[in-house]
Amino acid sequence: MPRDVLILRVSRARSRGVPTIVMLDLRETAASLEQFVAGDIVLRGAAVLSTKFAHEVDRWRLDPLNEIRVGVTEIEQYSQGERLVTVTRFTTAAGGTLTVPYALATKPARGRRLWRAKASAAAASA
Repeated sequence: MPRDVLILRVSRARSRGVPTIVMLDLRETAASLEQFVAGDIVLRGAAVLSTKFAHEVDRWRLDPLNEIRVGVTEIEQYSQGERLVTVTRFTTAAGGTLTVPYALATKPARGRRLWRAKASAAAASA
């Protein structure tokens, strides 16, 4: 079934071991990512694998993520007008954004940065 898959590199806080790779359905698990905010497990890397053309593997797309923010609010258009919703926002390394709404909100919020990619050595020296 075509879908977007969230790929996470995770490890225990302060661990020097090899991180574990976890693949999750992006839409189904975006709301549960808040567990990483103050948990024992931390994110070490993230990407989104888009399999919209599931039968054609050569058309899949892997987008490394630059940032993940949880608890952000946005205005959503729906049949009766607008409403404020809470989303998880994924920003790709290329600058694009993907948002996954998961709850209605009562007031605006910037959310919390869950993870941010470190600048590569090549980009830092430029």
